[in-house]
Amino acid sequence: MFGIPARRTWPVALNLVGIVVVGFDLARRSLRDAPAGLTVAAWAAWALWAVVALVPEARVRVRAVLGLGMIAGGSLAGATTDVIGFVPAVVGILLLARTPAIPLRVLGGAVIGSVVLIGMAVLIDPAPRGVLLSVMALLLFCTLGGLSRRQVRLADEQSRELLEERIAVEQERAQVAGLTERSRIARDLHDVLAHSLGGLVIQLEAVDALLESGRAVEARDRVQAARKLAVSGLAEAKQAVTALREPDEPISQVVAGLAATHRSIGGQVAVRGDADRGVLSGAGRVAVRRAVQEILTNARRHSPGAPTTLDLDWDDNMLTVTASTPGGTARSHVSPGGGHGLAGMRERVSAAGGTMTVRTGPPFEVVLRLPGGPA
Repeated sequence: MFGIPARRTWPVALNLVGIVVVGFDLARRSLRDAPAGLTVAAWAAWALWAVVALVPEARVRVRAVLGLGMIAGGSLAGATTDVIGFVPAVVGILLLARTPAIPLRVLGGAVIGSVVLIGMAVLIDPAPRGVLLSVMALLLFCTLGGLSRRQVRLADEQSRELLEERIAVEQERAQVAGLTERSRIARDLHDVLAHSLGGLVIQLEAVDALLESGRAVEARDRVQAARKLAVSGLAEAKQAVTALREPDEPISQVVAGLAATHRSIGGQVAVRGDADRGVLSGAGRVAVRRAVQEILTNARRHSPGAPTTLDLDWDDNMLTVTASTPGGTARSHVSPGGGHGLAGMRERVSAAGGTMTVRTGPPFEVVLRLPGGPA
């Protein structure tokens, strides 16, 4: 719906319905006998409501300013229009109250200002006591309801942060386990080489001594024993080196695993294209893994719930990875203190012989191009 994320479609639709209904009532009945100043305030609040309904949630400051304008205009027109004109102010209060990024002091100032403006409007155009009480009760009710919604959102964000920390801990644990295993294999490799090469030195010294004394038959037996020792040592060394190599997991499986993790904690991601039509070097696989991991992490942090798209395709022995998220800018997509932000991604890609392009949004887009390695 006009590029609006799926999770916001219903709220935007309900807002639009409310805008139409309130606008119709203001035009037909509520503002018929209202003073000119209060009429302007009512229509201004209504117009700001229409604008804020289409502004993305990521633009918190813009929505906060529009909400304050809605509260001001709606408070002035609320009593005069038999509460109908106060509806935009209600929406503005809910917007400020339920958004954790907006400080509570802003909400408190808005509520106090609303009470003051309601009193000023009553002085300009006296209203029945029942209407005034209805406006004040609605103000209190919506403030408490918005604060309750804020607490729910804060709890959701804390849960998301805990999940992110758990994933990070699991990844660190896996890295530590990998380093431990590599250390063990390195020790095994050292023992293999020390045993094999040490034995070869002894056998070759014996061969040299036997040849000098003319004992060619015994020297030949020693050479054959040395050959067997060399073959055995080479086989054991190959096994240890093979264990040290990073497993050649297909890129599609790597990305699918990261996407599954992203979805399991509430994210949306669509993976398109075939990443297995070519082969990347070890450094290239690491760069893709870390880049996709960072992109999805930042999508959860800066555009929670918004759909992310990952396109992977091969062209002329070059893998192109295009990641797109609907909101945010390059600045907002740098992980604070994580060490794996845009700069870290660019360094990994460059080390693998590739290039990285960032297109500021919205939509925010990262394009990686990595050369294929030997098959």
